[in-house]
Amino acid sequence: MLYWDNNATTATAPEVLEAMLPYLRECFYNPSAAYGPAAAVRRAIGNAREQVAALVGAHADEIVFTSGGTEATNTALACFTSTLTLATEHPATLNTAAGDACPVLTNGLADLPTWKELLPGHDGASFAWANHETGVIQPVHSLAQSAHGAGLRVHADLVQAAGKVPVQLHGHEIDFASLSAHKLHGPKGVGALYIRRGTPFEKPFLTGGDQEDLRRAGTENVPGIIGFGKAAELALAAAESYAALATLRDRFVELLRAGGAEVAVNGAAAPRLPHVLNMRVPGVPAEHLLHLLEPAGLLCSAGSACTSSHPEPSHVLLAMGLTDAQARESLRISLSRFTTAEEVERGAHIFLQALRTLQAAQSPVTGPVEVYR
Repeated sequence: MLYWDNNATTATAPEVLEAMLPYLRECFYNPSAAYGPAAAVRRAIGNAREQVAALVGAHADEIVFTSGGTEATNTALACFTSTLTLATEHPATLNTAAGDACPVLTNGLADLPTWKELLPGHDGASFAWANHETGVIQPVHSLAQSAHGAGLRVHADLVQAAGKVPVQLHGHEIDFASLSAHKLHGPKGVGALYIRRGTPFEKPFLTGGDQEDLRRAGTENVPGIIGFGKAAELALAAAESYAALATLRDRFVELLRAGGAEVAVNGAAAPRLPHVLNMRVPGVPAEHLLHLLEPAGLLCSAGSACTSSHPEPSHVLLAMGLTDAQARESLRISLSRFTTAEEVERGAHIFLQALRTLQAAQSPVTGPVEVYR
């Protein structure tokens, strides 16, 4: 089975699992305890904090561990009264932020003049460094600098970008940032919130104990945190392998077109994450293709894992100006650093076979056909 839905989640790296196992067995102690063995667990958490900080160019004391990217984003947005976001944001942002959503251009990039016009009246700004569906990378510096210049605090969603492209938070005017371990071959159920030194943080989102330097209450998910640290370390070391994925991604499109497929790439005119491909074949609903691809051995998706189970077309693609029908034709392929050239060749073959099967069953007379599972 070819698993090409790595923007939804990734397989846990063997080294990550190996790093976690001792903290599921003999090193099970509560890090807040006063006895000796707990101190070793606290040190391990401190090491993981440094590993995650290094991934995004931050200080260790700026990293607060959370249950995932959603909690980190919700915590940051709770610090704002009114938030300016982009219309293409993840539901964790759009369903939480109170404020306005700035439109994007047809390539998925923020409409910067409109962004600047909308800043007054808000005290916070939030945007994804890279989009979860299209992989489009935003003009981070321009968005953050203009927001800061207008007196807003800035949150950046790094869930898809961290570990895939170079991120140096201290090079931008960003106050908060969200990260998630399971997007970079770490475990599920653990993430982090970056809080820049000196940024006002009035009240924790979760209250109770004094964990995470009074910034997030609750007994730490020690195995998850250790795994997150190891995953961050591996991702930083594997940066070049992610950059090389752009070649494999583009090779896949070349093979489809060489095989006679009419392929349109959403966001092709903008900088994108090297491993993400959001594409459509005009006249072919993505849902029908997916029903044929899975039994043939290829797993991908029709959008975000948070929304792909719902029949509504992608809000991201609609915001980019695609029609309802075009949005429903679009599917997302997201490779991993373990993807090989041989797998890309095999994936293209599977895709073309499924497409030909579907197209052979429909005609101008019959119209689109329904595919059931």
